[in-house]
Amino acid sequence: MTKPHGALGGALAALVAGLLGANSAFAISSSEAREKADLALQSADTDTASVQAAIDAARAKGETPDRRIVAGELLMRAGDYDRAIHVLEQVIELHTRGQVSEPSFADADFLLAETYFKDNQGLAAARHYKDIVEKGMVSPFDAYVGRSLSRLVDVSIRTQHSDVLDYVFTKLSQLPASDASGSLQYARGKAYIARGDLASARGALDGVPRASVWYHQSLYLLGVVSMKEVLAKPAPAPAAAGAAKGGPAAAERFAAAIEQFRKVTELPADSDAHRHVIDLAWMAIGRLFYETDNYLDAAEAYSHVDRTSPEFNDMLYELAWVYVRLGDYQRAQRALEVLSVTAPATLHLADGSLLRADLMLRSGMFDRALELYESVRQEFDPMRAQVDSFITTTTDPTVYYDRLVEGQFDQDAAPSTALPPTVLSWVREAAEDDRVFGVIDDVARSRDLIKKSKDLVRKLTAVLQSPARARAFPDLKAGLERTLGLLNKVTLARRTLAEGLDGVNDAPLSGEIAQIRSDRRALMKRLGWLPVTDSEFEMREASGQRQWNEVSQKLQGLTIEADKLQAMVNALRRVLDDATKAGSVQDPAGLERFRAELQENERDLQAYRDRIQSYRDTLELGRIQVGFGDQRFVDDDTARAEFKTLLSREVQLAESGQADSDTAAYARSIDGTLAKADALDSRLGAIRKDLDDKVAAGAADLQKQVDAEAENIRAYADHLDTLDQNARLLIGEVAMKNFGLVRDRLKSIVLRADVGIVQQAWEIREEQMYRVRDLQRERAREEQDLNDELREVIDDAGGQQ
Repeated sequence: MTKPHGALGGALAALVAGLLGANSAFAISSSEAREKADLALQSADTDTASVQAAIDAARAKGETPDRRIVAGELLMRAGDYDRAIHVLEQVIELHTRGQVSEPSFADADFLLAETYFKDNQGLAAARHYKDIVEKGMVSPFDAYVGRSLSRLVDVSIRTQHSDVLDYVFTKLSQLPASDASGSLQYARGKAYIARGDLASARGALDGVPRASVWYHQSLYLLGVVSMKEVLAKPAPAPAAAGAAKGGPAAAERFAAAIEQFRKVTELPADSDAHRHVIDLAWMAIGRLFYETDNYLDAAEAYSHVDRTSPEFNDMLYELAWVYVRLGDYQRAQRALEVLSVTAPATLHLADGSLLRADLMLRSGMFDRALELYESVRQEFDPMRAQVDSFITTTTDPTVYYDRLVEGQFDQDAAPSTALPPTVLSWVREAAEDDRVFGVIDDVARSRDLIKKSKDLVRKLTAVLQSPARARAFPDLKAGLERTLGLLNKVTLARRTLAEGLDGVNDAPLSGEIAQIRSDRRALMKRLGWLPVTDSEFEMREASGQRQWNEVSQKLQGLTIEADKLQAMVNALRRVLDDATKAGSVQDPAGLERFRAELQENERDLQAYRDRIQSYRDTLELGRIQVGFGDQRFVDDDTARAEFKTLLSREVQLAESGQADSDTAAYARSIDGTLAKADALDSRLGAIRKDLDDKVAAGAADLQKQVDAEAENIRAYADHLDTLDQNARLLIGEVAMKNFGLVRDRLKSIVLRADVGIVQQAWEIREEQMYRVRDLQRERAREEQDLNDELREVIDDAGGQQ
């Protein structure tokens, strides 16, 4: 055998010798074991004071009100209104507990009101705007009073609640006439416009300083005031009737309004809000020029609206009509083609498509016009049939309301009842003035909030009643983790002493000590799983979540399989329906048998979906209960206590003479170390008990609050049901009428498409007839020319004779 050389050879030799000389898998030298155990206990004793530091650090590390406000604002700007409301409501709740400063509360309250407003929850927004206005011109709320009053005017117009506008005027009379920011002047002018007092509105808006962030909006509203003043004047005299129809005289009537809007366009676009106001001004100029028949000027004004503007889609549709008036069908077609790409779901889609087809027909593009007419007919004729069938078979107004509130008009419903989203959009458009669908939206949103609240109560109750309830209190959880880490460190120090005990003499023992040693060694590996550091606790947390994630992935796979089966069922049902419509069914009995089998399979599929959903609900409850305090930590407590008992008994038996003299001597030498460990266990146990008591008290108090809120939710649900019953008949009647209007609109669209198809055929016929006439005239002309030439030849020949 080759002799190893150098430092590497010596290290390998020492490693082999150490392995061969080891008495057991856990054995180390007795002196090393005592030294390591003493150091570990000393470190744990020193770190006992760090428990409170961990609690304080967790409190400082938690989400501060300012961070929550920033997060809420980002969520609001991203359009995630539900989460934004949830985050900002937390700041409001913290303010009620005295944990939020007044400036932060003012910011959060206004952002919450803005979020409700953007989410079309006008009355909820008004509640928070009023809360700000009630504080008056007192810092820090004075910065938001003007903007809140302005928004309250918008809420009044949007919800048609005149009492909100009355509240605005009452508060404006109690506030100063102006402020440095100009927000009060702007709000006052906006309120006067809403009430129709144009002269007072002009006076208020003229007072907005040029340096104000509201100066762009104030100039735009001054343009609106000028336009309304013109429209409020009596109609032109009969001698000037031409002015009412358009032309220079009509343009002169709106010259002041156009000039006022043009002043807005000359202002700098230094923010997104100001850029939008400028785009609105160009749109207003274009519409005024269109109404006065100045189409070239209208096209030039519309061209200033950039494709990044929110008004771009409306501009394209209006610009197309400008080009139609100018007779420029090519540009009108291009504008509508761009609109079909940028906003395919716009409410003008049907009208825009028919207009494009008409323009193609006028331009001689017969094939493309026919293709577009047929596509419109194929798209909207089934909608007309579905709406007509629903109206014919449903005469109870309450059914319309129930179906709308319950959200059953979706693509997952049965084919006989499913209606496309376009139909619902048009129904809502027809009811904009009645505000009935605002009630339906509020009811649907309230039901959704109640459902989510009940689910949240269920989850909170599951957490508070589980061993992992410390997760509800992050600061106490951090202290408990640090305490458990120190307890585990003490236990690992005992394990080190046990390893030293194994290293003294590994000779077989007999009697009680043999059984004790066997049981103690069986626990040695289990103690290696005890978490000590923060990273180890995080790894254990991630491990528990990973197990639930694997189950969630399997459930997701089952959901995908269920979706595939549902797609197959839908496809088979459509095949059967198409065969019935085409009249190609040879065996009606077999067809009915297939339908019955499909229905049975679909019922089974729904049962599988229900089971998957129940498993998913159970999974969610399990996911929130995993982590600190779960069964793994309970097993840790059992292992620590059992190991402590076994080691103490083994040392006691060794000292009494049931082992050799070396083992007895080592056992006597570690008595002091074990006593230190026991004392440290007692101290840490007292700290842990105190923290556990605080967690239990906090959980009990929180459970009381959850129970109270659950009772409130039940009361809200009962009250909502009462309001729901009172509104069903009235709103159902309005919904029935609006569905009839939508059916008429769909009939009109289909009829226009049919007329277009007929007109396309007629245009082709006329074109062919013109071609035949042209060919006949050309042939007659050629025959005449030939006859004339023949006559000349004959005449020449006769003359020569």
